[in-house]
Parts: sequence; structure tokens; C-alpha cells
Amino acid sequence: MEIKLKINDVKNHRCEYDITGEISVQNVSTIMEEFAKTLPDCTDLTINLRKTDGFDTAAFQMFYSVKNSFVRDKKQLKVTCDLSDDTAALLAHCGINNLAEVLSIATAA
Repeated sequence: MEIKLKINDVKNHRCEYDITGEISVQNVSTIMEEFAKTLPDCTDLTINLRKTDGFDTAAFQMFYSVKNSFVRDKKQLKVTCDLSDDTAALLAHCGINNLAEVLSIATAA
């Protein structure tokens, strides 16, 4: 898994991250440590998950937590993702049929 800060526009409080590889319980803390560096000052966050290989329920919980904190603080959050069939099946098995709908986030194809 690799997390890369693509945009850090401090003046406009905008951040964008690209996350590649597998997102799982083994690396959620690494992602949260990276987010902790920028998210307190960020009011407009984009997370690009288009190049992820896998996504487990721990990752889902992390993104759900980020989403809830952004909603609570009236900040903007956008997640772009193209989930693999395996990841979509995992989420569907957990009763999550549409990641964007559950997270209440916009997605771009």
C-alpha cells in the first residue's frame, strides 16, 4: 500500500491523496497517521482509491470515520473509486452494496 499526498493547498485548505495497493487492517494506522498531518487544517479533501487492489472492513470503518468527522465539521469530502469485483463482493457480503451510498460521498468514474 502506498499513500501519496498529491495536493496540499494550505492557502485554500485543500488536500488530495492517492492511495494504491491493498488497504487493510495492517495499514489503516499508517493511513491515519498520514491523514493526521494534513486533515486538521483541510476543509476540502479528495481521496483517490482508483488504484487500490483490495479493501477490507477495517478500511471501510476508517473511511466511514473520516466521512463522519467531515460531515460533523461541515467539511467537503470526495472519494473516487473503481472497486474490484472481489472488493465489491466483500462489501456486498457485509451488507454494503454501494460504497459511495453508504459513505454518502460523490464518486467519479
